[in-house]
Amino acid sequence: MVSAFGDTPLGLTSQILNLAAVLTRKQLKVPRYQRPYTWSEREVRELIQDLWRAYKRGATFYFIGQIVLVKNHGKLEVSDGQQRLATLTMLLAYVRDRIPGRAKQYQTLIMDGNTPRLLLREEDQNFYLGFVQERGHMSELARHAEIGVDSKDLIANAARTIESEMSKITEDRELDAFMSYIARSCTLNVVDADERGCAQTVFNTLNKRGSPLSGADIIKSDLLENSGLSNTEADAAARKWEQTEDLFERDNFARLLYMMPFLLTGEPLLSPGDLASFRTAVERAGGVRAFLFEQLPRYAHALRAIFAGSIDVGPASEEVNRRVALMKQVEQWDWAPCAIAFLAEHASEPERARRFFQGLDRLTFACELAVVENRDREARYANIIKYISDDKILHNGEGKQRALLLTETEQMKFFATLNRSRKRDRQRRLLLIRMEAAMPGGRIVSMMDDATVEHVLPKNGGPWWNERFPDPALRNELANLLGNLTLLTYDQNAAADNKPYSKKRSLYFDTTAAIYALTKDLGPIEEWTLQAIEERHERLVRILCEDWGLVRGG
Repeated sequence: MVSAFGDTPLGLTSQILNLAAVLTRKQLKVPRYQRPYTWSEREVRELIQDLWRAYKRGATFYFIGQIVLVKNHGKLEVSDGQQRLATLTMLLAYVRDRIPGRAKQYQTLIMDGNTPRLLLREEDQNFYLGFVQERGHMSELARHAEIGVDSKDLIANAARTIESEMSKITEDRELDAFMSYIARSCTLNVVDADERGCAQTVFNTLNKRGSPLSGADIIKSDLLENSGLSNTEADAAARKWEQTEDLFERDNFARLLYMMPFLLTGEPLLSPGDLASFRTAVERAGGVRAFLFEQLPRYAHALRAIFAGSIDVGPASEEVNRRVALMKQVEQWDWAPCAIAFLAEHASEPERARRFFQGLDRLTFACELAVVENRDREARYANIIKYISDDKILHNGEGKQRALLLTETEQMKFFATLNRSRKRDRQRRLLLIRMEAAMPGGRIVSMMDDATVEHVLPKNGGPWWNERFPDPALRNELANLLGNLTLLTYDQNAAADNKPYSKKRSLYFDTTAAIYALTKDLGPIEEWTLQAIEERHERLVRILCEDWGLVRGG
């Protein structure tokens, strides 16, 4: 019976649906105002692995959160949930293409006749339609060359990750069963709103408001209440926990906790809520008392020093803090547990620290630039944790024990990637920031600083430039080489535009802002020619490789 105050709020409904039911509703459309596809290899891989674990343990459902939809002119706009829906559709497309006998069934979840069930933003939809939603092109997408458009490159990268993970399922019958499980048991809370403002309110409330019980709180409760501690010990442990937690913001402390099983055993926590795995790691590493009173505080202080840029390793402190500051600019912090583990054990050994962090810096950027294969990364970082006190294996290990040392093939791949044109904006800027720190007189720059990428030879040419570099293909290739790039403030970059080199060069140095070492390097170069670009490129790459200890034939 409906009460005097009504039954449900007008303009808003919520229901639990599986993936198949979500995709076969009205057409789902990502509106123009939404950001593009942004998931990296990490998010795609973790989603697949989480789904696989749920499937293998026979879970009746696997909940992947809420999506928020807005009703608009017969379509449902995706206000929240694009990344998951786009990735899950790509999983369906992979299985559709791999198992022809089941293609029709899976295609019905991807297309309604000739109409896509999910429409991405207008800029990406034709690309997504041609490679994902139309049959037979997922393998081609997984091998698609980088084109310099982040959203499309990330879609192609997701296809590569999907192929890498799903190819581990060698039997088509099991792959079909797994995909059927995803369609049937992958569950979402679908919030429907009648207007965008209402949807935005729901989204903000679900994601920002309040202070919900976190995974950290649940772990704390389990360890304190279910570990046989006396009341006195539990009270002391609770005080120690709170003192440690106060060193961090709430989310960063949770991040440290999720790292702890990896720090203690070299095996990652598969899910933040997996209490059994967390407790197993703690027991294997010495038990609850050792964890609460010794290990957690020690590792917490190491992470605190990393966040604060105040690592103390004696005479090596300046160099180590420089390298850590640069690794912090990389989106994925896979390196962080290794840094924490080393500092917790060997902070009193400066020369050992100097060598370790040079190797960790090198490996971090090798992973960021896809020099190290995705499937090898987790094992490499796990070996660093496992052999944190064995320098012989850390720096010279072979085969399955390889840790910090790059293989000869990886070194050559590293040289090759540094020597090619860089078309992706973020990666190009990150590499210039890393190079600035390696330059004589260079400084540490953050991705948040006013440091933009300047193409001396403009990407789109210009009247003056086209006369001197008339071949458009060569001009495009040279424009994105490291030798043609420098760092400027935003205002300098806008003023330089496609002006002739002499005017650009004057603008670079006619400024009250501090001049980057990369830009000072242009001072002696009076003419900007093919030879000047190539010579500067060779010089910059050599400086960067020497800083990493990455030497040809070494």
